Amino acid sequence: MDGLSLYAVVKELSCLINGKIDKINQPERDELILSVRAGGMNRRLLLCAAADQCRVHLTDTNPPNPAEAPMFCMLLRRRLMGARVLDVRQRGLDRVAGIVVEARDELGDPAPFELIVEIMGKHSNIILVDDKGLVVDSIRRVSPFMSSVRSVLPGVKYLLPPAQDKEDPREADEVRFFEALKGEGRADKRLSEIFSGLAPAVAQEICAAALGDQPQRLEDMPEADKRRISAFLYKLYSDFERGAFEPTLIMDGDRAVRVYPFTPFAPEENLRRMPSMNEAIDEFYAVRAMRERHKRRSASLAHILANNVERCEKKAALHRETLLSEDRMEEYRLMGELILASLHLIRKGAKEAVLEDYYSDPPQKRIVPLDERLSPADNAQKYYKKYQKLRAAREQAKTLLREAEEELLYLEGQLDNLEKCTTDAELDELRAELEQEGYLRPSAPRGKRQKTPPSKPLHYVSSDGLDIYVGKNNRQNDALTLSFASPEDLWLHAKGFAGSHVIVKKDGPIPPSTIEEAALLAAYYSRARGGALVPVDYTPRKYVKKPSGAKPGMVIYTTNRTAYVTPDESVVGKLKNIE
Repeated sequence: MDGLSLYAVVKELSCLINGKIDKINQPERDELILSVRAGGMNRRLLLCAAADQCRVHLTDTNPPNPAEAPMFCMLLRRRLMGARVLDVRQRGLDRVAGIVVEARDELGDPAPFELIVEIMGKHSNIILVDDKGLVVDSIRRVSPFMSSVRSVLPGVKYLLPPAQDKEDPREADEVRFFEALKGEGRADKRLSEIFSGLAPAVAQEICAAALGDQPQRLEDMPEADKRRISAFLYKLYSDFERGAFEPTLIMDGDRAVRVYPFTPFAPEENLRRMPSMNEAIDEFYAVRAMRERHKRRSASLAHILANNVERCEKKAALHRETLLSEDRMEEYRLMGELILASLHLIRKGAKEAVLEDYYSDPPQKRIVPLDERLSPADNAQKYYKKYQKLRAAREQAKTLLREAEEELLYLEGQLDNLEKCTTDAELDELRAELEQEGYLRPSAPRGKRQKTPPSKPLHYVSSDGLDIYVGKNNRQNDALTLSFASPEDLWLHAKGFAGSHVIVKKDGPIPPSTIEEAALLAAYYSRARGGALVPVDYTPRKYVKKPSGAKPGMVIYTTNRTAYVTPDESVVGKLKNIE
C-alpha cells in the first residue's frame, strides 16, 4: 500500500470519528480487526503489518479467530475496548497512519492513546502509544539488536520512522511540478525522488494517465508533455484535498491486479470503478490475503506430514532389514544342530570346533565359533536362543511393517488431501483429523474449539448429465461413501494410490462415457495425477466397507472392475463443475 492510496483511505476513515470500539480481534499474528460502532453502523477496520500485505482499510471480510487471543490482542482489549475514536490521521503523505482514541489509563482515568500503523514492507508494525508518547506495546517488538535506528519496546519513547527529505506535493503548484520534470532520466523516478507519498510504480501510472501513453525519458519528452503531467498532478492533488477520488481496480479477467485512487492508463474493459477507496483496497487484497493465509496454514501442516512420512519410511526400512535376516537366522539354527550332533567331539573350553556339515551336498567341514566359558550343550542352546529371537523378531517385523505401510499410505493420502484444500473449513477438518490421530497436539480444549461449517465435496456433471461427487479430504470421503451414496451408486478410487473417493449417483444404467469421466476424476484427484494409464477400481457402493478401527478415509471393497485412464487437466476442466 503506497502513501497516496493510504491518503485516500484515511480521508474516507473520517466516518469512524466519534465511533466506539466494540470488539478487537487478531485473526493472524500480524493482523488486527477493530469493530467500530459509528454513525449507527458497525464497521470493521483492518490493520495489517504483514510484509507483503501491509495496509489499513475498512473490510467486509470476517476471518476466523484463534481460540485463544494473542497477548497483544488481549492488551488492546484491556486498554481500548469501549474507547471513542477521536481522529484518524496520516503523518504527511508517509505510509504511517494513526487512530487516536480516548480510552482509560491504568488508573481508570480518561486518556488519549494512538494506535499507529507503519506500512513499510518487512519493517511494518502496529504500535500502541500512550498520552506521554511511550510505547505501550507493539505487534512486533524491535530490540536494539534488531535495529540500530530505533527500538520499539514497551516503555520506550516512540519515534517516527526516519523522515525522507521530500516535498509535500499538496503544497506544490503546476510551476513546481514542471520544474521537477527538468533534467534527465525517467519522469516517474524523478517525481518519486522529489515528492513524498509517490511510489515509483504510482508515479509511472500517473505519468501514463496524464499522457494517455507510457512516458518517455525526460531528455526526450516534449515540453508540452511535461506541462500535461504538471497540470494532471496539480489537479489530482487538488481533487484529493476535496476528497474527490476515483478508486479504480485494474482487472486481469476476474482478478484485481492493481489498485489506484485515480483512473489509471489502461483499456476501459480492464478498469473497474469502485464506490470508495476502502472497498477497492478490500477487494484487491481479499483473495490475496485468503491465499496467503491458506498458504501459511498449509505449509505448517505439510511440514508436520512430511516429518511423519520420513519417520514412517525409516521405520519401514528397519522392519524390511529385519525380514532380510532369514539367512542369518537359519545359520544360527544350523550351528546349534551341528553342535548337538557332535557333543562327544567338542572339547570343553574350546573357542571353535570343526564339525561335519551333513546338510550340505556333498558334506563338508564347517568351523563353528564357540564361547569358551560355556559347555558344548550350552553353546548349542545359545545358538538356538539367537535363532528363536530372530524368528520372533521377523514375525513381529511382518506385523510392524504392515502397520508402517498402512500409516505411510494414510500420511501420503493426507498430503494429497492437503494439496486439494482450498478453503479454511477443509484445512480445519484436516487439522482436526491429525489432532484426533495424534499427529498434532490439540490447538484448543475441546469445549473452546471454534466450530466452522463443514466443507463440501466437489460436484461435477458428466457429459451424460449424471452427478459425480469427489471427496477432497478424509471427512468428505467417509461422508460421501458411507452416508451420502446409495447402495447402487458407483464408487471409484485410484488403485494403489492415495486419493479421493468418487461417487456417481445412479439414475438408471450408467453410460461408459460417464464411468470414464468419473475414472479420470478419481485419477486426477489422486497421487497418480502425473502418471499415465492409471488403474482406477470401480464397484457399486454396496460392496465397499469400512473395517472396524480403520483410519479415516480407509475402506475395503470387492467385486470391482478396473479402468485404465491418463489424467488430463484439460479434460477435467471441460466437465461442468457446480460450486
